[in-house]
Amino acid sequence: MKKLFTAVSLAIVTGFTGASNAETWSTDVALEDVAPLTVTKGITLLCNMTGSATLAGSNASITSLGLSDASGTCQMIGFFNFPYNMEGGASDVVTIEGVDVQGITGNCLGDLVGTLNQTTGVISFVNANIPSNPAGGSPCIINGDVKTTPPASYTP
Repeated sequence: MKKLFTAVSLAIVTGFTGASNAETWSTDVALEDVAPLTVTKGITLLCNMTGSATLAGSNASITSLGLSDASGTCQMIGFFNFPYNMEGGASDVVTIEGVDVQGITGNCLGDLVGTLNQTTGVISFVNANIPSNPAGGSPCIINGDVKTTPPASYTP
């Protein structure tokens, strides 16, 4: 599971070709949680996350993400419609745009915001919320750290 977020832990495999990014990113990375993430939407689960990301010049995208746990409950939560554009901003804020989550207690769609430590390559999510889809339900909330390998970085 950690290797999946290492492939997901900002699993960005496909690549984004939009021209809106102004930053310059490091190389492709795998994503993996540092410890299980807390994932909440009506219920709270401890899940391992893995993924991948394509980081090339001014383009950054998450190409895959996945959740797992020993009971199999986290595997019932899926991420869809890749790739997700990733933007770096001031104060090392990273926004993963248009995250599409489908889960056992409902769906979420929107941006996921975290903070990237460019020295360690760890993205921290603190009460990061993705709005409910459709609107009106509880959001998806993620807490925890995801490590990028090799360490991701960008120059604004």
